[in-house]
Amino acid sequence: MKKASAKRIPKEILDLVREQLTRTGHHESAGTGRWSFIHGLQKAVKDFVKNTPALDPQLSLSYPQGPSEDLLRRAFNLKTPPGATQTLRNLLALFATKNSWDWNALINERFREKYKNLLDAGEEDELEEERTKSLGAENMDSFATKIANVLFEKLSNKEIDLLKEQLKDERQKDTFSGEDIEGLYVPSINDPQKPEFPPRPFYEPKFPASNTIKLDVPGFTNVWLKDESTNPTGTHKSRMAWEVLIKAKRYHIKEVSIISSGSAAAAIQHFFNLYKVNTKLKVLMDYNISKQIKDSLRKMGCEIYETDLSKQSLTGKDIKELTNNKEGIDITYREILDRYNDNYYDWLSYEVMNENPSYCFVPFGTGDLFVNILIIAEREFNNRIYKHDPRFSGDIQKVSKCNFLGATTHDSNSRMDKLFSYYLPSLDDYQFYINSLIQNQRIGNLSGILEVDENFVEEALEIIKKHSIRSEPSGVAGLALLLQMKDELPKDEKMLIINTGSTIYPIDGN
Repeated sequence: MKKASAKRIPKEILDLVREQLTRTGHHESAGTGRWSFIHGLQKAVKDFVKNTPALDPQLSLSYPQGPSEDLLRRAFNLKTPPGATQTLRNLLALFATKNSWDWNALINERFREKYKNLLDAGEEDELEEERTKSLGAENMDSFATKIANVLFEKLSNKEIDLLKEQLKDERQKDTFSGEDIEGLYVPSINDPQKPEFPPRPFYEPKFPASNTIKLDVPGFTNVWLKDESTNPTGTHKSRMAWEVLIKAKRYHIKEVSIISSGSAAAAIQHFFNLYKVNTKLKVLMDYNISKQIKDSLRKMGCEIYETDLSKQSLTGKDIKELTNNKEGIDITYREILDRYNDNYYDWLSYEVMNENPSYCFVPFGTGDLFVNILIIAEREFNNRIYKHDPRFSGDIQKVSKCNFLGATTHDSNSRMDKLFSYYLPSLDDYQFYINSLIQNQRIGNLSGILEVDENFVEEALEIIKKHSIRSEPSGVAGLALLLQMKDELPKDEKMLIINTGSTIYPIDGN
């Protein structure tokens, strides 16, 4: 990986930064010096990072407290070594444009003729000087603690240690050429010619990993179904489970806790069993989950714990305590093993975008899959000037106009039981993120999370059955939403439905 190179920030962009600083209401420091605004700018950018959920997660984690005054002085050539690294340039450009344009986009839109030479190359940058100089290797504990403060709660020492290990590994991504982890082989990070899922030696990896077939839906001519029911254990959760397996083996995690209604737990334990992982999976389930599902999970090897999930919203610490997890981590809210919300379903997200739909209907339970798709869509929009991820073969202009619709329920008695949650701590942040993507024209303006009327579920199941596809009410929620909206939708534009499938519980537990 090339070392990040500092570049000067020209006066025109500095002026945009200062104009935005004035709009924020942060006053410049006392004094009449030309650079008296630096202190106020540090506070304003800190607030920008804190109050912008749609900000690139990489930047949020690089600057949880905003850039230091020292880094800002270097950025504006007031201190040696002068200049700003790519990460800081992107942050300042986004601050100046209210999260609309990063450094490259700003130059291309406003200053291409004059400052074309200041455009950054397309490769991903290292986490910049603040890690290597201000923090330094000896201060990695401090940086990990800052990351922890961004999450829902203060993490345990074990979880902070895991974050530190992942940060070190992420610096080697550009040189990744395959990895063998005690019999588990990961062929690539993002090479479509070397797909990782479904994994060898038990399955045959391919990209796309699941098929997309045309669906006969009365009144429509161009409806397609992305069928995740063909995955191991029968649902899209198998993809997430594969990522959890990799991290469990790579970092020798002893215990993993998760709230699950069955699908995620079955998928994770399935891979733990296949690859003979000693990690204990501790599953917290609501009292109302059927005894049959709990018994099936126990036979597979899961440790089952029960509680009334309607009583209160649980933190990761609560979940670990309720599952007697003393030596491991909780992954219910993703942050520990998937800190950027882009890793569990990144390959699936590219498979979806490569279809170039006008409308995309996605079951929305925890929101993991739906938000993962949006994050990847935004990333590829931002990558359009230089180099897309090699897995992307779609039309970014079509993707940026696609209406992404999450199908959910707020009814505790719904047939779509996998989509119901008593508490979803991130829902407000998800809504804010969706609105920001619409405002910045990254996705279609009809995108959103909508509740599905139960009356359309049976019709959706009947259509799926005619095509001999496995699913359940939760899995066909996207199709049910399309049927619910049929009078509002164009009949000939491409509709993509994601069928998340139906969990296969092994009879003998294997």
